[in-house]
Amino acid sequence: MAILFALGAAFFFGSAHILVRWGLRTGGPTTAITFNLLTMGAVLLSVMGPRADWAQLSPPAAGWFILAGAVAPLATQFLFYAAISRVGVARASPLRNTSPLFAGLLAVAWLGEQWTLTLVSGTLMIILGATVLGMRDERALTNFRKRDLLLPLGASILGGVASPIRKYGYGMVSSVPLAICLTIIGSVSGLLLYLVAWRGYRDVSVNRGTVLWFGLSGAVTSCGITSYMLSLSMGDVVLVDPLIATTPLFSVTFTHLLLKDQERVTSKAVIGALLICAGGVVLTAF
Repeated sequence: MAILFALGAAFFFGSAHILVRWGLRTGGPTTAITFNLLTMGAVLLSVMGPRADWAQLSPPAAGWFILAGAVAPLATQFLFYAAISRVGVARASPLRNTSPLFAGLLAVAWLGEQWTLTLVSGTLMIILGATVLGMRDERALTNFRKRDLLLPLGASILGGVASPIRKYGYGMVSSVPLAICLTIIGSVSGLLLYLVAWRGYRDVSVNRGTVLWFGLSGAVTSCGITSYMLSLSMGDVVLVDPLIATTPLFSVTFTHLLLKDQERVTSKAVIGALLICAGGVVLTAF
């Protein structure tokens, strides 16, 4: 079941990326993150709140899950969007897609999980495939500072840290709805702090397009978060995170199906898709 939920999460995350792309025609990255997370907060707290076993709540458990929520998706999204604007997608995406490596290393060192040759091979194939899919044919930004490459690398490291933190938190909390509520509380709290303390609200634009597309993206991402948290409660980080990294396969597939006027199937897309599929087979069949 962990495998099915992980692939389901990748499917929902990939679908949400298409909605975000449509939404970015009407608003910027800060607007996307704001409406996305606020919608997720409203959906997940209203659906999962009544189902959560709040009796399991303790300060340590709350702290770990809230921390993980502030790290990902909040901080990782801000870093990745900043990276795209400074170094381009072609350079940012490959570094961001190394997240399962950091997650696996921390899970092995901290949680005592086992990283077999099969898991390592499947993980590397998925990362390579996602990297190829993340490459773009158009010219990347030529003028950028090398230190700006720390932005996508930071997003990757933080994304890799978040999963082991949540897995550790599951040692204190068995209620998945409770874990989901605490996670989204961390994300929304961090967002509100940014909007108010750093006046990020000035970069938020409100119109019919941003509310519609980013709101829909938040609703779909809520399904992805739920599937991801269920998967992580059942399986090890070294298996779940690489399967989540198949998200670009779904993103590119939906892009070619729904945005044919803007995207075309290239040899890179085919090679990347095959590598991701092969990595998924290695992870799940051996």
